[in-house]
Amino acid sequence: MGSLAFRRFTDSSSLREIAPHHLHALVRPHAEFLARHGCVLPDDPERLNYEALAVAVLQPHQDTPAALIDALWHIHEMSTPSAMESLVEEARSAGLELDPAHHFSPADVATQVWLHSPEMLRRTHAETAVLRRKSFETFAPSPGAARAYRAPAGEALAALEAQIAAWYVEKRRGVGARVFPFEHEHEVRLVVRHGGPYRREGRLDAGEPGSVHFRPMAFGVIVLERRTWEIRINGGGKRERELYRRAVGTHLFGRAEFFPAGVARYTLDPLREGRACLVCADVPGLRHVRLTELRMYLGGHFRHARVEQADDVFLALEAARESIPRDALLTAAKFDIVFADSSKPRSVTIRHGNVAQYTRDEDADLVESFLRNRGFVIGGGDAALACA
Repeated sequence: MGSLAFRRFTDSSSLREIAPHHLHALVRPHAEFLARHGCVLPDDPERLNYEALAVAVLQPHQDTPAALIDALWHIHEMSTPSAMESLVEEARSAGLELDPAHHFSPADVATQVWLHSPEMLRRTHAETAVLRRKSFETFAPSPGAARAYRAPAGEALAALEAQIAAWYVEKRRGVGARVFPFEHEHEVRLVVRHGGPYRREGRLDAGEPGSVHFRPMAFGVIVLERRTWEIRINGGGKRERELYRRAVGTHLFGRAEFFPAGVARYTLDPLREGRACLVCADVPGLRHVRLTELRMYLGGHFRHARVEQADDVFLALEAARESIPRDALLTAAKFDIVFADSSKPRSVTIRHGNVAQYTRDEDADLVESFLRNRGFVIGGGDAALACA
């Protein structure tokens, strides 16, 4: 779990977002634990003592059941309007009938789904984790690579999951890593759920100091773009991203180095040609692109670096009668992009090499089309692949 301090369930008023009969059903298996901490469950859900229940379940106790923590953590993570939409759609697709009333809160919908199918809530939460990720490292296939692609299912998925799970055990991250595959149009998204480093935190119980200990839940994200056969990776650290890169290459493409490391994917050299490189009329879904920050390395004895920041860097340089130094290495650029679905621009940062950072990951498809059309993407997408 990410934390024992639930961000949304902070007091009894938050627990009241869940209908009494659903909340009662959720905590009933833990009645003995609750009674030890001053909350005796009544037979009638309408007579729940929310204040006593909040003290029992929302404050850290040494004997808090792991199953209760697991349930509350997932429910509070999915207690948002956008998560509610995903859960309602997932329940409909699975034929799960939620209560027909229309006045349920997101927390109550999440609780209903958990009571019917905890695995459905876990899986939907894992999928929403993809959309929260903003920074990705991209790897292209080896030039001319020809390997059969195996979809992440059956034996291929089991082998991929086994290698990843074994790595986390070796790194003292606990057992039970899982890989959840999701199909999205031109992409296959792999969400890796795993444990983080063990944590101990101080607590104060009835004036006496103590501690609680737990293993946080963490996620890694791998996105396979089937039109270019590139992968985008968001992971905790360099070694984790290396694990994902090699594991996907091994089990889905037959070769650990199918996606070689250390190969630059992005170049910022088109910026040297001026604002013509920001034209986006040929990308449906984009309205306007503006350069708002440019980082450069000029080197020399003093290792000179320079940053240009402005509402419009090109206009600022023109007003100052300056230009981008010809001998500068362009290391990072930040763009403000206006998408067709919003009048407010969203920022995208591209770093020389293979890192892109988005405001929303779902913007990646349109942004990548723009970058490719304007020459910011180096090669890629030439692997001849067949599905196994």
